[in-house]
Amino acid sequence: MNHPKGTYLISVTETFEKLSYFMFTGTLVLYMNEVLHFSVQFSALLYGIIVGFCYFSQMITGYFTDVYLGNRKAVIIGGILMLVSQLIFTYDASLYYLTEAVPTHSTLLFTYPEIIFIIGAIIFSIGTSFIKISVTSFVGLFYENKEGLLDSAYTIFYMITNFGPLFAPLILGIVVGIGYPHMYQYGFFIGALAIFVGLIAFIMLKNKYLVLESGEKVGITPISKMIVEKTGENIARSRGGNLTKIEKDRIKVIFLILILFTVFYTGLEQILTSIIIVTIHYVNNTIPFTSITLAPQTLISLNAICVLILSPVFLKFMPMLADRNKEPSSIGKLGIGTLLITLAYTFLLIPSYIPEKINLVWIIFFHFFLAMSELFIVPIGLSLISKLAPVRYRSVMMGILFTATAIAEIFSGILASAVPTPGHCTKLFGLIPINSLSSFIWIFIILSGVSGLICFLSKKRIQKLMHGID
Repeated sequence: MNHPKGTYLISVTETFEKLSYFMFTGTLVLYMNEVLHFSVQFSALLYGIIVGFCYFSQMITGYFTDVYLGNRKAVIIGGILMLVSQLIFTYDASLYYLTEAVPTHSTLLFTYPEIIFIIGAIIFSIGTSFIKISVTSFVGLFYENKEGLLDSAYTIFYMITNFGPLFAPLILGIVVGIGYPHMYQYGFFIGALAIFVGLIAFIMLKNKYLVLESGEKVGITPISKMIVEKTGENIARSRGGNLTKIEKDRIKVIFLILILFTVFYTGLEQILTSIIIVTIHYVNNTIPFTSITLAPQTLISLNAICVLILSPVFLKFMPMLADRNKEPSSIGKLGIGTLLITLAYTFLLIPSYIPEKINLVWIIFFHFFLAMSELFIVPIGLSLISKLAPVRYRSVMMGILFTATAIAEIFSGILASAVPTPGHCTKLFGLIPINSLSSFIWIFIILSGVSGLICFLSKKRIQKLMHGID
């Protein structure tokens, strides 16, 4: 498959962004617990709010990218803000000695380190939102007349960018570990270096590689202005509601996809919150047949490892099925992916009934099937939204996608705050008692299982609304 070189530059830029992003989020719950002394449950809840804001603000940054900035400027602005925020976190983590006498608490005390942390988190969220919305919609700009390549393009994009979440947890496990509050500052500083390298590479190579075959530069002109230049269409008027029936039907499908994304990210984000707590308290983190014990942060990289292993298989296997007319439809793939979340959590449920600590092999199976669901849902969902969205709304629709992800992040944090530690009962939504790990896992099995079944039962109706796009 011949993909534009710009796709690979965007993928590499996003890889460094993800490396920086996971250097922060991969240790966020533990940082809040060990350094700021928030309770485990409050740390998980606050994680959902902070990361949720990263995605929620993309509805706004998507609009500014479409109308005023263009994708290139948005990436640069986002990178600078992320760099500033990581340096703020580095400074905040260096103040660990100021919180040594602070007791464990479940509300903000607004101490000096907490105020610095909140400022950094706001800047980080805005910077991340600019980059994520820009690079995601950037990929689609290279394939306006090559829609048949979009699925594979987003799979390649997703495969390359997973090197970020692969290395970040490994670095965190080695540099930061557990129980060393003075080491967090070095983890955040590495995150600052990562986004700095990605930003410099983008600035230096953008004029060479972010071009179409015709030589036209991509990402300079905001999409709204580009449409006016090419078609003379009045964007202000078209954004006032002049959508055709077909466009309206396709937007309905986009919102159905967003529901599945919400369910998926609610399950996936647990690996950065509740699953870390689970690996600390319920899992034997020793590698089978060895005496090597892994830090909980390190196990986060299992998801990225599985994605990197499975992505080439998907790129080869799906075209083979297509040649035999056996490839599932895009909606079918989304349904399969949602049911795979159910299967992944089932691999946690089974050993949760055993009195002994969970063997690491079960965790590997959990991440393997969660990665499979990721490849069925995320690249396919991004590709479908790019195909279904009216061109003048493409970045805005991506912004709505990330708004749904924001809801998932917040909901994920609420659910993660109900994870029980040994000997302690929690309450989901403050009402439903969760007195065991198995009770907690059932939440995700039921949520994903019901969603997957509804997707399959509604598949034909959804395909009609797509009006020939798959």
